[in-house]
Amino acid sequence: MIEQKLLVRLKEAQREYAIGALQRPSQKDTFEYGHAVGVIAGYEMGINILLELIQEERYGNKDL
Repeated sequence: MIEQKLLVRLKEAQREYAIGALQRPSQKDTFEYGHAVGVIAGYEMGINILLELIQEERYGNKDL
């Protein structure tokens, strides 16, 4: 199922980015910290959108 593969890849990319950001913590300023947090949040938003789309596909859009 392509959705499952996409979800796994997004979670892996998010994890790799977070680990990389933690491994290079020296001399980070507030902007760099905010950027890293924003990227990780962006991954999370993409994951949540994917999960919502999967839910709608399986069960239909009940808001209509």
